[in-house]
Amino acid sequence: MPDIRPLNGEQTSLRAQSFEFFRALAAPFTYSPLKNTDVIFGFLWGIPVPVFMLAVHVGAAQMPISFQSIVAIVESNPIYFFFLAHPLMFAVIFGALGTMRANRDARIRALMASLEKQNAELQQTNARLGELDRLKSEFLANVTHELKSPLVTAIGYNDRILGAHLGEINDKQRDALEISKRNLIRLRDLISEIMDFSRLDAGVGKFEMQPVQLDAVVAAAVENLTLKANERKISITTAMPAIGARVLGDRQKLLQVVVNLLDNAIKFSPEGGKIRAAITPTDTRWRLDVIDEGCGIAAEAIPQLFDRFHQVDGSPARHYEGVGLGLVVVKKIVEGHGGKVWIESRVGAGTTLHVELPKA
Repeated sequence: MPDIRPLNGEQTSLRAQSFEFFRALAAPFTYSPLKNTDVIFGFLWGIPVPVFMLAVHVGAAQMPISFQSIVAIVESNPIYFFFLAHPLMFAVIFGALGTMRANRDARIRALMASLEKQNAELQQTNARLGELDRLKSEFLANVTHELKSPLVTAIGYNDRILGAHLGEINDKQRDALEISKRNLIRLRDLISEIMDFSRLDAGVGKFEMQPVQLDAVVAAAVENLTLKANERKISITTAMPAIGARVLGDRQKLLQVVVNLLDNAIKFSPEGGKIRAAITPTDTRWRLDVIDEGCGIAAEAIPQLFDRFHQVDGSPARHYEGVGLGLVVVKKIVEGHGGKVWIESRVGAGTTLHVELPKA
């Protein structure tokens, strides 16, 4: 025979409901027909019971239907007092149920009011956070702009000294200046990256849209990074469509996208590695794939690569430069052009960065 006993949770619920019912019996609201309409409904619900029983008795005894007959039946059969009490009993039961429902409605209203209050507080907090985020982006844009101006001047004087425009220098001085120049350029690039991000994040970065040959942009980006790739004996090959890849976009911003992608590929490729940049058509878009033979990225880390200031290796001892904004800037620029960007990678097998842009 199957076990039909209630589960522990059901027993607890029934016990709680029983306690609530008995508490409702002590509430004045249960016995107030003016406030609790369930009392009237219960009373009317109980009336058919004594009426039906008396009608059956009168009919069986073949007595005339009159008030005196009913009084005589009740006096001779005291059990009818129990039947006559049914309307009052149902009025109390239904009144208690009405009290329970009124209490639950009150709790629900209080909960809804609390939720609405919390929601309003959350909206105010989100508004404050949004304002703080906007102020932070504006602050970054202003500070990085002020930092870049003296930095460009320092790089210029460094070049003048290296070019012996301010007098002859010896080999040790030249080596020191070369190290200084590399670090100044690295700092300039970091500041430029932060400036680009802060402008795009603040919504002040504007795109000058016009027809652009994406294959020419890729060729220019490869030319810009050839020297850097050669220093690590990394080769960059391209595969371009014969008809050219025409898109509608801001040439400088698109060049920045491709340079960022290639620079990332160089950064994470081993010495002597190979990088391939290929453009292929789809129905309505051109797709650019930048493929490297680097260390690869774990699948669980890929979604976080487009988060600001996030890096695959964020430890203090990491081997790669940057502040974790390159791909964020790429994503904002690509999406600003109506395109999309995504990553496919496998640890130890390299990474492919995909960019799709609408055809012009």
